[in-house]
Amino acid sequence: MKPVALLKSIAGPLVAAALALTLLTAWTASGQAGSAPKLSISDGRVHLATNADATSAYFTIRNSGAANDELTAVTTPITTDVGFSFHTYTGYAGRMWMTKSLPIPANGLLGMTASGANIMLGNPPKLTPGETIPFTLHFRHSPPIHTTAVVIRPGTWTPAKSS
Repeated sequence: MKPVALLKSIAGPLVAAALALTLLTAWTASGQAGSAPKLSISDGRVHLATNADATSAYFTIRNSGAANDELTAVTTPITTDVGFSFHTYTGYAGRMWMTKSLPIPANGLLGMTASGANIMLGNPPKLTPGETIPFTLHFRHSPPIHTTAVVIRPGTWTPAKSS
């Protein structure tokens, strides 16, 4: 193969590699490479079941990191029937739907409420107000977090004050 033909055949891949290296260097220099979610959990609570079929659990999940994450699963020793739901209300009319995960935005939070996102717990055992329930929250990009939630009567919870 002639030297000119050889140079022409490697020019395309060489330019592509140089461009990729330049873009990766710029991405790293901007602080975006390797950024990760940084999650913390607070305000864990479980509603005292008003019927034998289901109840809900709620947490506030803060993400102080620069990348989005998702809550993908929850485990607890009180039931294996666990799912995620969203509730929306217009006036007195409400709508609920199930979802496979709950988003946690970068530098934001997922604040679960009875009238928003929450964790559905099917077939719960008899619970007592003040009882503490262990949970493990599983995420798409972060390691699992072990936490607890206190059983409360619906409508009695007041969020912790931030300082």
